[in-house]
Amino acid sequence: MAVCLLIEPRGGTIEQYDKVMEKLEGSGGALGEGQTFHACGPTDDGFMVIDVWESREHFDRFLQGRLGQALQEINMPQPQVTEISLHNQVVG
Repeated sequence: MAVCLLIEPRGGTIEQYDKVMEKLEGSGGALGEGQTFHACGPTDDGFMVIDVWESREHFDRFLQGRLGQALQEINMPQPQVTEISLHNQVVG
């Protein structure tokens, strides 16, 4: 089942986010296998990422692999992840 994930690395900065994205681009692309959407924007506590994945398992594999490695390399705070099961998704 597809899921929307709200990902908040509290205390993380947009500069750290940009570094993670650079590392992901260099290691096979910004999106992970099974990821269909990605967006990021600033918050009062740093930033929030909104992702849509074909399943939570796809995200977990990405987090344990390329994404986890990139987060570790730049010392990004552990993110808080909120999962929302998708009922509907409209793309344009």
